[in-house]
Amino acid sequence: MHLLGLSQSALVCGGQVAVPSAVLGVDPGVKGGLVVLHHGGKPHSIVTFQPNMEEREVAAAVKQAAKSLISLGSHRCFFEKVGYMPHDGGKGAFTFGAINGLLKGVLLACDIEITYVTPMLWQAEMECLSGGNKNVTKLRAQQLFPGERITHGNADALLIAEYGRRRLAR
Repeated sequence: MHLLGLSQSALVCGGQVAVPSAVLGVDPGVKGGLVVLHHGGKPHSIVTFQPNMEEREVAAAVKQAAKSLISLGSHRCFFEKVGYMPHDGGKGAFTFGAINGLLKGVLLACDIEITYVTPMLWQAEMECLSGGNKNVTKLRAQQLFPGERITHGNADALLIAEYGRRRLAR
């Protein structure tokens, strides 16, 4: 349902739009991560996926992030819309698809509203068009979140969450 062209997560109070108090950013894949940001831009939780994580560990991390998001009064998630890389081969494509589906499934089961965003869109907004170079997004995340431990695994999730936070604040 949309109110005045706003999504169902935005509330109209006294003629003013109240933005969700937090947002979840997800960089899918075995080397990705997820981040819950407060509405002011401070990270509440950061999870970096490890290639050796089992499905139940990934699902538990996503479920915990969803619980944190809901406890902060939000159901909004920005999820990077990507596909597998052809040079990863068949096994890589299968693994990516399985992780991607697991992340989406857990979020939907937790009643989280997912907005899909392409890398070109969030990177352009965050001023870090990477062309596939993870160092570009890591550097931008370090600039925006100087007090956080930024890795290649969590940088994109931080920037996707910040993109979502800024988009919801408009």
